[in-house]
Amino acid sequence: MKRHTRWIGLVFVLAVLAVLEFQFGDLLLDSQTKVLTPLTKVLLVLIIGGTGIISFSALLKRQLTQDSETVTAGTGRPVKASRAISVISLVQGVLWGALILLAGLIALSQAGVDLGPMLAGAGVVGLVIGLGAQSLLKDILAGIFYVIDDAFRIGEYVEVGNLRGTVERLSLRSMQVRHHRGALHTIPYGAVPSITNYSRDWVIVKFQFQLPLDTDVLKVKKIVKQVSASIMEEEEFGPYILEPLKFQGIDDVDLFGLMVRLKFMSVPGEQFVMRREMLRLLQQAFAENGIEFAKRSVTVTSNGADTNAAAADAAEDDGTQQGQPLPPA
Repeated sequence: MKRHTRWIGLVFVLAVLAVLEFQFGDLLLDSQTKVLTPLTKVLLVLIIGGTGIISFSALLKRQLTQDSETVTAGTGRPVKASRAISVISLVQGVLWGALILLAGLIALSQAGVDLGPMLAGAGVVGLVIGLGAQSLLKDILAGIFYVIDDAFRIGEYVEVGNLRGTVERLSLRSMQVRHHRGALHTIPYGAVPSITNYSRDWVIVKFQFQLPLDTDVLKVKKIVKQVSASIMEEEEFGPYILEPLKFQGIDDVDLFGLMVRLKFMSVPGEQFVMRREMLRLLQQAFAENGIEFAKRSVTVTSNGADTNAAAADAAEDDGTQQGQPLPPA
């Protein structure tokens, strides 16, 4: 709808110019020399350049959206074209700025202004600005390369240095990351040491728990398989599990029990819900099959029953003697 509105606006501008040319003449075309007027040249640059930018943006958005759908296919969730929004807003800003600058230079040239000294002065000014704003240029260039590399998108959960959160906004020089507790971090692209993205393709979750030493491990494996099959069949959880829950066996043995490990693969962002549901089902299934989780306990043993009895008799005799009255003097 937005693209159609732009085309309608372009046709309307052309129609207005045609009416003005018909009424007043020599506005777009010199009637004597049949040469385009300076206004016409500037308008042609704006119209052709604007049309090219709109068409290129639409093509880029379509391509990026198709890439996003390919990456997240099979997850069962709607795809956000956040990458397309990020890239297009950046590209459009640069292209529109360059187009307006070009149209302005053409207008000045047609007005008889010598552009040579002006361009030389602009070069000197640009050099001074570049030396004074190296950090800004570093942030902008780093942001462009991050967007081109598709390192992150709006709505994804990332880790930037020692900060974690959801990407909420991307600008020309910085990104805003919302921590899960509410804090909003604004990070310049040039200050980003590395980025870890937790929202792409898939995520593997591993967890472990401890069972008593006398537990039947094969029975536990069968129960885990049954729980995995049951949760895969549920409409609420099944679409988000990419690989079923698997029993990986005994990971460690200590004085208190057997440490067993399990793992599964899920859609990014849903792994915490899946893990809680699997633990709930496992606890329920273990209780139904008489399997308990390991409990830490301490057992105290004595040196022998005879020693204990002798100590008790000695204590009793001592108490009896203390309770007798003293003999008369």
